[in-house]
This record gives sequence, C-alpha cells and structure tokens, in this order.
Amino acid sequence: MKLTHSVPCLFSLMLLFGISINGHAQVQVEVFTDMPMQLGSVLGIDVIHYDLSAPEKVKSKYLPALPGDVGLASQIMKNYLASPQGQEFKAVIREAYRGHEKMVRYQLEKIPAVVFEQGQYVVYGITDVQKALALYNAHRNQRALP
Repeated sequence: MKLTHSVPCLFSLMLLFGISINGHAQVQVEVFTDMPMQLGSVLGIDVIHYDLSAPEKVKSKYLPALPGDVGLASQIMKNYLASPQGQEFKAVIREAYRGHEKMVRYQLEKIPAVVFEQGQYVVYGITDVQKALALYNAHRNQRALP
C-alpha cells in the first residue's frame, strides 16, 4: 500500500464523517420525533434526540390532581410549585420542552426530522441517522461541485 494514496483517502474519510485527527465529534445531529426511541450511534457523530411528546408525560407524572374550584386549584398549584417536588417539576418540564424550543428556532415544518448544522440542513420523514447523514453528505457534495 502506498502512503500517498492512503493519506488522501484517510483525509477524505475524516472530512466525510466530520472526525478530527484527535477523534472528537465535529458533527452534531438532532433528531425530532413525537415518541421515545432508541437511535443508532454513528462514529464521530453526536446524536441528540428530542421526544416532543415528553412534556405531556412529565405533566401526567408530576402534576397533582386539581379540584374544579379555580381558587383552590390555584392555591394548590402555588404551594406545589414552591415545594421541592414542584422545583423538580420545573426543571424536568423545562428540559422536556427543549425540543419544542429548538423546533421553533429551526422553523421545522414537520416531524420526524433529522437536523444538521443547527437547522441549516433538515431531512424530513426519517429517523435513521445513517440514512439522513448519507443524504446530507450527498447534498453537500453536490453543492460543492462546480
């Protein structure tokens, strides 16, 4: 094997997968769905999953049942939110809505969506990170051609 051929190949692969020489991830991929799911990992890719159904699950798990009396319900919620359980709820619900915040920021039109470069590129309709990465790379390579 000639070194002159292997170095350009290695460099091309590093560019393709966004891996630096020291091995740290260079590409971040965000996946938006409306259900919990296990996503496969891809070497050199930092995959973040946002389950947009999470806030409803958090509410049903943490919030107390409230009476029909608005005044009494308001007082119960005020006391609950001041309690340690209420403080935990606020932190958990804030994290649960992070995906919604990003979805609005990226102006996503539908889910599922796989997002690259902080909303610059979006692949709709799939959750397979490897397939989305292939489409993303093909698009970028096509744009790079003269």
